[in-house]
Amino acid sequence: MPGQERYSHQLLYATVRQRILDDIEQGVYRPNQQIPTENELCILYDVSRITIRKAITDLVKDGVLIRWQGKGTFVQSKKVENELLTVSGFTDFGVLQGKEPREEVVKRELIPAGDFSSRLEIDADSQIFKLVRVMYLEEEPLFIDYSYIPLARYPQFDQQYLPGTSTYHLLQERYQTQVVSDKKVIDIFHATKSEARRLQCELGEPLFRISKIAYDRQGRPVHCSDLFCRANRVRLTIDNHRKAQV
Repeated sequence: MPGQERYSHQLLYATVRQRILDDIEQGVYRPNQQIPTENELCILYDVSRITIRKAITDLVKDGVLIRWQGKGTFVQSKKVENELLTVSGFTDFGVLQGKEPREEVVKRELIPAGDFSSRLEIDADSQIFKLVRVMYLEEEPLFIDYSYIPLARYPQFDQQYLPGTSTYHLLQERYQTQVVSDKKVIDIFHATKSEARRLQCELGEPLFRISKIAYDRQGRPVHCSDLFCRANRVRLTIDNHRKAQV
């Protein structure tokens, strides 16, 4: 009967999914370890490739496994905590996580302020420095950061910035500007081909998009940014009892 066959397939898929979870729990597959290929799992669990693929896809969606394009499927490490009320740059964030941060500069260019003028409170025809970076923690691509810095306030910032330099430290040392507060807006964005490639995730996978405006002591916008991160890799938290770091 078709209904019985469908029920049997669902039961088999659920059994395989649970066996993979049990193997992870028992340490057969450890965090950041690559699991066997689909063909190897078919032999190991004695099921069809369709069943294995469905189980893996489901576990990827749940954040248990992660697919890295061109490398394979790995056991997901614990989610990274991102404290929303803490004012800090990515370098400081990495230190707080106890992990080695690294960045890859994807694009750097000068563009007209245009639509960013209202966010930065500058003239629309003035120039801003656009900086696009992929942020890594222990070689895992975790964030894509699009930053926009007004050159009218920070002249030659594009020339002063070097890859790997903390933008917040540069602002403080070169321009005597300290970021003391920010405003964030969070929504859900689905990964395009570009984001999927850079974050090594599935096309269309849910991402957090964190749009931010950072302010100095006088309440002036220092820069604005859009940060993209995988929703199943980052846990966003708010602690009302914790003061922002300055």
